Amino acid sequence: MDIERGLILLQKAAERLAWQMDQSGVTGVGTDGSGSVRVELDDAGQVRQVDIGRMWWQEIGPEQLSVAVLDAANQAAADRLKIWSERVAEREGGDPPTDWQSSMDQQRGNDGSNHLRSAESASRESRAEVLLRTSEVTRAALSEVDGYRHRLEARGGQQVVGRGRDNRATVAVKRGQIAEVEISQRWLREQPSGSAVGSEVLAACQDAYDQETEDEAASLAGLPAIVELRELTADPAALLRRLGMAR
Repeated sequence: MDIERGLILLQKAAERLAWQMDQSGVTGVGTDGSGSVRVELDDAGQVRQVDIGRMWWQEIGPEQLSVAVLDAANQAAADRLKIWSERVAEREGGDPPTDWQSSMDQQRGNDGSNHLRSAESASRESRAEVLLRTSEVTRAALSEVDGYRHRLEARGGQQVVGRGRDNRATVAVKRGQIAEVEISQRWLREQPSGSAVGSEVLAACQDAYDQETEDEAASLAGLPAIVELRELTADPAALLRRLGMAR
């Protein structure tokens, strides 16, 4: 009885923490000092929109436009962090609503992708079998740790450079954060529209994010146990449901 009560308390604590720290829906908006450049981040912290005003040539000029875009992106990141921190504080001590789903649950429900056994198959297993599988995955992952560490060290803190569709803008991203922005001065002196420049910068951002995703996948190639363990531990509440310890 005490064990069952302890598992229930653990499940509630895991769900409460996952709900409190959840970043779904937390976006950010930032502008440069002139207000001519506006950058929006989605709830994954990635750039989803870059708006550059029609008067950018007079208000910023070609030499400072790249700096202005980076400034707006940094402000958007700070805005998103502030909003998330405030939500975490507001949810402290509270309980998630009964219909709340973690971002991991939502992803699994939307695209159906999951390297773990489906909830349906898990329901046919005993808790002992699931616990045994989890233990086996953990042991296997430990044997893969050195290989994963070596791959991460090889990548180091390298920046990933994305390029726009017309190769007129480059964006350097490091660990998901925009570190540098460079827009062709030759092109800017032709006075392209703000929307054209914004679209080119956004394309460069997406290219960098795609490369980061590919690099992460390459780092995990041949390390199936680490991949599965990452999924197991990404959402404590989902893991407890999988073990039959939660609703």
